Amino acid sequence: MNSFNLAIFFILSILCGAILEIIFEKLHFLLTKSHYKIHHFTLGKYFFLLLFPGIAILFIGKVYDWAILNVFLIFALLGTFLEFLVGWFYQKIEGQRLWTYHKYSISKFTSYLSIPLWGFCGVAFWLIAKALT
Repeated sequence: MNSFNLAIFFILSILCGAILEIIFEKLHFLLTKSHYKIHHFTLGKYFFLLLFPGIAILFIGKVYDWAILNVFLIFALLGTFLEFLVGWFYQKIEGQRLWTYHKYSISKFTSYLSIPLWGFCGVAFWLIAKALT
């Protein structure tokens, strides 16, 4: 697989997780005739959001290069740290929060749940950059 195909594969894996969550939401409604809470956090939704990109990272690591795990970890930590700093500085300067997290927050400036999302974004950017070079 070349770098362009890996980038497309990873982005499609993210879309696949989101589409799978939507399908399960519709199936839940068809089977139970009760609405699934669309705007509420559930661990099931979060699991399906992370499942396919996580599998894709492991697949790309095995087939292409295990450095992708380092990229994931670096971007996960760096993104979370920068999000925390931006939120903290904004509150200190403006006197109000730029955003708040209600689930598993880290001082209400970031969340433990956003850590893998930062890693996935970093992997996507890294794969796109490799495809463009």
